[in-house]
Amino acid sequence: MKSLLHRITTLAVGACCSVCVSAGTLYMIKEKDGTVRYTDMPVAGAVPVDLSGVNSAVMPALAPTKTAPATKTVQRPAVQYDLSITAPADGATIRNNLGNFSVSGQVSPTGPGVFQLLMDGNVVATNPIPQFSLESVDRGEHTLQLQLVDNTGKILASSPQHTVYLHRASALITPSL
Repeated sequence: MKSLLHRITTLAVGACCSVCVSAGTLYMIKEKDGTVRYTDMPVAGAVPVDLSGVNSAVMPALAPTKTAPATKTVQRPAVQYDLSITAPADGATIRNNLGNFSVSGQVSPTGPGVFQLLMDGNVVATNPIPQFSLESVDRGEHTLQLQLVDNTGKILASSPQHTVYLHRASALITPSL
């Protein structure tokens, strides 16, 4: 077994040498123990190796493979949510001296995510249902809008903006006697 492995190794080395030494002569030396060595130096007992033949192999052409037809991915149409503010009405005047009022909305169809209430363009509250209670809101004109947002932060739906007017009695005005 060891002798067979040694012979295979020697042949592999010889093959490498034949590639590397293409311009010179290659000599084979057979040792007394049966091992074979290759060298490019002529020594006593060395036999020149004929490298005139070229080893070549022609690979057969591969048969064209049949590719499976492209599977069409069925894209589901995006769900169109209808989100609206139900209270207070657009253009409503709210009279509350503490500045408190509620905002309600509805969505159809119901979907995953949370609702955000935007007042004057800023998110002021987040809730899993479209119901919000606001406190201590400053007097004046405010725009309200609801958004349905999924867990990645993508806005799935937005309501139209509503404008409301909050009236609070002023502490600066004192009744005259």
